Amino acid sequence: MERRLVSEQIDDHPGWGAGSGDTERYEYLCPCGNGRIIEEHDNIPGFRDHQVFIHCAECDKKYTLDTSKGIRNWKIVEK
Repeated sequence: MERRLVSEQIDDHPGWGAGSGDTERYEYLCPCGNGRIIEEHDNIPGFRDHQVFIHCAECDKKYTLDTSKGIRNWKIVEK
């Protein structure tokens, strides 16, 4: 399924003593159009975290996210 980006936010972060970094948040329209698929990245040395999730009750029942090629290369697939 095609990704449709609806919101993007990248913020600098001073870090927690190991150096500065940034945080990223991307919101994509979910397949039904009523919710979002949210992709977040914390690129801060010592506190790196990456996640993607479906924020739509309807689509969460029908789809799952395939992250086998990495969080940034996720694909939505039918369950």
